[in-house]
Amino acid sequence: MNISDLLIHPTPSSQPLTTSSPVVQQQQQQEIQSNGQCGPQHPHKQSIHDDELMGYWEQALQRSGYHVKQNSERNSLTDGYVWPAATTHSSSMKTTPIHVKVIGRHMNGSFRCHIGTGKASRPIQSVELYQHMRLLAVFFRAEHAKSQRVSPEFIFFPTWLLHLFRYTEHGSTPGRTDVRFLEHAGHAKEDHIFRLNHVINSLFRFNLHDFDAAKLRHAVELANFLFDTIGLDYHDQLPRPSDTGIHDPHQQQPYCNLVYLLQQPRPSKLKPVCHNCNTKPASRRRLCVACYRYQLKHGEPRPLRLIVANRPGPSSSSNNSNASKHSNGNLPMVFYGSNNTKSGSSSTKSCANCGVQETHQWYRNLCGEGHWCETCKSYYLRHTKVRPAELFVKAAKRKVNVRTLVNSWWTNDSTTTTSTIITSPTTSPPPPYLSCCTTTTAESIGSSAASETSSNYSPPPTSPPTPVLLHPTACATSKWL
Repeated sequence: MNISDLLIHPTPSSQPLTTSSPVVQQQQQQEIQSNGQCGPQHPHKQSIHDDELMGYWEQALQRSGYHVKQNSERNSLTDGYVWPAATTHSSSMKTTPIHVKVIGRHMNGSFRCHIGTGKASRPIQSVELYQHMRLLAVFFRAEHAKSQRVSPEFIFFPTWLLHLFRYTEHGSTPGRTDVRFLEHAGHAKEDHIFRLNHVINSLFRFNLHDFDAAKLRHAVELANFLFDTIGLDYHDQLPRPSDTGIHDPHQQQPYCNLVYLLQQPRPSKLKPVCHNCNTKPASRRRLCVACYRYQLKHGEPRPLRLIVANRPGPSSSSNNSNASKHSNGNLPMVFYGSNNTKSGSSSTKSCANCGVQETHQWYRNLCGEGHWCETCKSYYLRHTKVRPAELFVKAAKRKVNVRTLVNSWWTNDSTTTTSTIITSPTTSPPPPYLSCCTTTTAESIGSSAASETSSNYSPPPTSPPTPVLLHPTACATSKWL
């Protein structure tokens, strides 16, 4: 018997394993390092080189039916212009100035975008937005600030939102020189930062590999509508969609979605408990502020004796119950202090410098008695001097509660709509901004143009008698990466 007959011969379909050459392996390793990932990427998440970004973006706009022209002027807020290729009767068929920025990731996971202008980095004026940059396209670095790879996910939103949230200089509003964009809007501490990122991530988030042409058209139309119709002086109250003079439901739909997101209440934020003391919410790497500072200073966990010593004492109700238990005995009752005075003083705590009563964190006054707010403490550590009084009013005018711009008429109209639907659903029609979205929903169900109505701006059908019909599907997520 021949020994060769006992060997396993390869089948014709099988191919021998071949090792690639060192040159091919080096090219593959360089490609993996340039992409920043060790495995195959999803087609919609593949990063783009910085030199090829503008080519990809212009091709995506042209496939969506828009022409792009770059601006050759230097030191200008206008980086280019976009205008639709098709000529229709829409009011947005005009040349719209845009501004493009590519920013890197900040150390805390956010993206800080500089929007100042000039050598002194002054805030942008709202009039300059109206004339030179009605739309802002922000691209994000895939890895770090010095990386040459750019993420395909980007935002392209009307700059009128910067005027609404008082990031620009207008009237008595001083404006700011930077904007913070968050991957998750729920991580924002301030309400105006959360609401700006929630609106942008829900309505104006795009992907170069899967570009939404309908969403782009809505963004361009909404930008021109906000600047031309709403304007810059709305007297602390946004107009109803029915008062804008536009009766086309398709043109009112983007503004209705924007108004709905502005008045939507912020969901409750649940903080995890500190893993060391199990008494306070964790805000510093799964530890509370006290345990984190002790760990940072001494290099060991905060001991139990300090945790127990800083726990609040018995309340007045428990003291009264103890007094009732020993009322029949002859033991003297001794109370070393009351918690009512302490709670009363903490509720009325104010900054010894600027006088504010609400801040994220209170600090000890380094120049006297009392406490400092977080803003005054940060200013003192940065400039080694007390925060001057001329900055107090500026900081107060920067923050705005945008819900008050809508709730003045949104709550009344929603209540009226609820009562009319319950009492006489066939006689009283809903408000105009609800009826326009109801019409759009009905048309999206029975229309044959599925590509037009399948965008994120078509709200899902709701069952009566719920009066709020402005639930866009884009509101379900608040992440763009």
